[in-house]
Amino acid sequence: MASSVLPGFLVACIGYACGFARSLAAALGSELVEVYAKNFPDGESYVRVEAEAKGRVTLAVFTGYPEPSRRLVEGLLLVEALKGLGSYGVVAFPLYLPYSRQDRRFLRGEPVSVRAVLVSLAAAGADMLATVDVHKPESLNWFPGPTLNLDPAPVFSDALVRELGGERLHVIAPDRGALGRARRLAELLDAAHDYLEKRRDRVTGEVVFKPKTLDLKSATIVVVDDILSTGGTLAKAVNSLVRHGAQRVVAAITHCLMVGDAVKKLEESGLDKLYCLNTVKPSWHRAVVLDAGALAAAGVREMAATLYGYESEAPR
Repeated sequence: MASSVLPGFLVACIGYACGFARSLAAALGSELVEVYAKNFPDGESYVRVEAEAKGRVTLAVFTGYPEPSRRLVEGLLLVEALKGLGSYGVVAFPLYLPYSRQDRRFLRGEPVSVRAVLVSLAAAGADMLATVDVHKPESLNWFPGPTLNLDPAPVFSDALVRELGGERLHVIAPDRGALGRARRLAELLDAAHDYLEKRRDRVTGEVVFKPKTLDLKSATIVVVDDILSTGGTLAKAVNSLVRHGAQRVVAAITHCLMVGDAVKKLEESGLDKLYCLNTVKPSWHRAVVLDAGALAAAGVREMAATLYGYESEAPR
């Protein structure tokens, strides 16, 4: 089966996702093609892949923000175009998976949006799906083929050790749902971890966050989460941590969407530094953007070898 495959992956990317894709292609030792994309006057999307894909395993790398509906359609069209060019296999690779937070029916009559997205990518021609730190990993079970959910903790750990290695670090999740992310990062940093409990002051009605167990005095706190949207939760968490004695607070957020007045909230919160991955383009000039493209290479290579019996060697 693998004998019909031409050597080398083809990594095809759209827009901002090309920074990540460039690092991924370099780590795979593969060809990179930046896809031509435009909008027609009526608002419909158009893409064109100007590369030879026949007989190759191709990666369709795109991101779901900003304009998630438009980005999703571009991603679907890219997958279909690569399949139409005769790809041996197509890996859909949304760096930030749009609609991932609607992973169940919260109200009667609502869709499970992430399921619709995953099924659509498969219908367009994707055999495999890779993404970065999806909101709920179990939601990827709706994709009918193999999936890869990249853990950003090693990228954040490297940056934090490099810049804050001499400080006493505590890793904090803003809620219990993000505790797994905090635990994984804390293990790499050899640091303690905890999560914040949300409580409402019975006198003032104010919602406050309090660490569940840790004493934060004189520690540098790393708040870790998958998505920064409007910034409200992170800003309140930072304020609370500072009030509880944290020496300083930094945040490690995978997807920094920075919606609305998020920048203003963060600037007023006392946050010392924000680390983001290059899955979406953050709008805050103080954000430290970390390249996670090379992180994906080993996982992609292993998935392709398992599904297609196909390997691509990294450059020597």
